[in-house]
Amino acid sequence: MTRVDLITLSLFIAVAEETSLAKAAEREHLAASAISKRLADLELNFDIKLFERKPNGMFLTAAGSALLHHARLIMRNVAELEAELQDFSAGMRGTIRVQANATAMARYLPEDLKSFLALYPEVRVELEESTTPDTLRAIADNAADIGIYGDVIVPADLTSLVYRADRLALLVPLDHGLADRECVTFADTVDYDYIGAPKGSSIDTALIRASSDLGVSLHMSTRTSGFDAISRMVAAGLGIAVVPDSVATSYAESLNVKVLKLDERWAERRLMVCVRSIDALTPAAAAFLAHLNCN
Repeated sequence: MTRVDLITLSLFIAVAEETSLAKAAEREHLAASAISKRLADLELNFDIKLFERKPNGMFLTAAGSALLHHARLIMRNVAELEAELQDFSAGMRGTIRVQANATAMARYLPEDLKSFLALYPEVRVELEESTTPDTLRAIADNAADIGIYGDVIVPADLTSLVYRADRLALLVPLDHGLADRECVTFADTVDYDYIGAPKGSSIDTALIRASSDLGVSLHMSTRTSGFDAISRMVAAGLGIAVVPDSVATSYAESLNVKVLKLDERWAERRLMVCVRSIDALTPAAAAFLAHLNCN
């Protein structure tokens, strides 16, 4: 197998761009004869002509143009590799743009961010709460590096990894008609007023699908964002709500609400982490993705 070294590729690029051995030699601070020898050996190794040598300069053949394309890519990749390794040696730096749903923001990301930033204190994380459709759109449009969403929606052309198991539960006031139950089906709840999550959120999507399957329409007395606001509205008797079990349990200890198990397959959901391409992530974003996927 013919081996091509980086120095020869660099000299080949110089000659191709300057169309002159003399100018390339001046640019690379080498003797023209040394460059000529490397190019001749390169052509000999591949048994192909890379340049048309004319009185007014050296011009690429079709094979030479193909090699120039790949040589530039190789040298660019080497430069990026060197820059990334320098980032690691100097301590990880950079900015990571993260969009996440309310569940991840409320329950999981604070501790994960704390442990990550303890490892990489020079990294800056720009964190924004968003619904699942907005998160997936931001990742697809390269407006965010990493997105966290509920798996009700399956994205196309994105790479997704499991982040957390996240069961949904029903939150009801203590004096509600369902409060004497420990477990309910979704059908048991459809005659009651609901406090709705933001439109387009993964929980909202799950409820719309479940309602459609039963051929009913839920009555949303109120819609609001933030599990704190939703839980307090439930405690005030304005309706019932589907929220993550971990969130519901924390509010049940401080508010006049009760958590009921929701006996539905769709209540067993997962939070997912998605990116456009793992290979295209910056070193900081790749480190954060690995950190999230390990916890």
